Amino acid sequence: MRLIGPVLLALAAGLYLGFGSDPLGALLFRLDPGLLNLLQAVTQRYLLPMLWDDVLLPVLEAPAWIAPAVLGGVLTLLGWMRARG
Repeated sequence: MRLIGPVLLALAAGLYLGFGSDPLGALLFRLDPGLLNLLQAVTQRYLLPMLWDDVLLPVLEAPAWIAPAVLGGVLTLLGWMRARG
């Protein structure tokens, strides 16, 4: 956790500098156009259908740097708390 968190924060900074406010879904579509269709089908068929509309779609519409920044911040904080305690 203490290594992955800062790496994700660095990735978020790189995404912010490279892509600015481009949505995460647009970035994933540029990397692999079929990935979003597969993700939607798997989520709605094998998990919860409302998970796609209520959770994943807002994440995909947010700027690309926010998801790794939040996850990296949480992991860094948890690693810091674990090291101190």
